[in-house]
Amino acid sequence: MPAALERDRQTIGEASGEDGAREMTVLKLCGTTSAGDAQLARGADFCGMLVGVDWSERSLTLEQAKRVAEASSVKNVILLCNPSAAFAEKVAKALRPHALQLHCRERPALVSELKELLPCKIWKTVHLPLLDGQAAPEAFAEAGADALLVDSVDVSEGFERLGGTGKVGDWAAVAALKEKIDIPLFLAGGIGPENVADAVRSVRPHGIDLCSGVEMRRGRRDPEKVKKLVRRFREAVAEISEMPGQEEE
Repeated sequence: MPAALERDRQTIGEASGEDGAREMTVLKLCGTTSAGDAQLARGADFCGMLVGVDWSERSLTLEQAKRVAEASSVKNVILLCNPSAAFAEKVAKALRPHALQLHCRERPALVSELKELLPCKIWKTVHLPLLDGQAAPEAFAEAGADALLVDSVDVSEGFERLGGTGKVGDWAAVAALKEKIDIPLFLAGGIGPENVADAVRSVRPHGIDLCSGVEMRRGRRDPEKVKKLVRRFREAVAEISEMPGQEEE
């Protein structure tokens, strides 16, 4: 595994301004399906992979994910959907990711359980508007989640597609939520090269998370889109870092 995984404590907490550090916005490219696409994520801070997510074309088996993770030169985040604690533990032991991302209808109790059980970070996706039965975002923060990722929902295919939808969410609602919680918050949903700078400037999230915005087709990255996205993202981050009020108290 890359040396980056050995620096587990030098993580998003530092990058996002916790412990008095300077706030820096980070970038996660999710839905990575191949070693080649993992290498394209080297301009980002995190490489995301789906494991055991049956409804997604981007999902990998554990063995496939091992090969992709080994090709990654940045911190790896493994996305799971409604896993049992036992399955989450199996994945964490096999892949040694920086974080497990719980993406579906998981309860705050599972976040607490995995925080006790595993050495990696536990991130939680929340969907706005809230899914039926989904706990409030604040409940996951209180349960010990290390970060929240706010994503949109698409029902155009006859079911709830959670993630990789290309659907832009309610940025004003995300910005309001950011002011209410004290853990890192990622903005996701419909972000690509054309609007990533606006997303950074408008919401000032701790991180940007995207998938379909840099694909040529579902599950395959477009190198030119990735290059353009990373450049515009970094330019926007540099711009806001020069503005007043970016130092943590």
